[in-house]
Amino acid sequence: MRRFRGPQRGWAKITLGISILFAVVVFVFLWIQGSPVRGAAVGIVVIGAGIWEWRRKRTDQIRAERFEAEAEENRRKRRQ
Repeated sequence: MRRFRGPQRGWAKITLGISILFAVVVFVFLWIQGSPVRGAAVGIVVIGAGIWEWRRKRTDQIRAERFEAEAEENRRKRRQ
């Protein structure tokens, strides 16, 4: 039985985009408030955290897909 598989890596990209957007908003807000260095520092930290989370989600998804493929292969071998 074949199940429908939609895009699985889309959410990781969306959350990375949200992190980058948030970092830009924080930078612009703090720039307007008169502390551009603090805005840049907070922006870099937020972007770094977003990239770290994106990489973690990506590796988790790759591991899950690999495990699922191995389980499917084992099921096929048992049926034969």
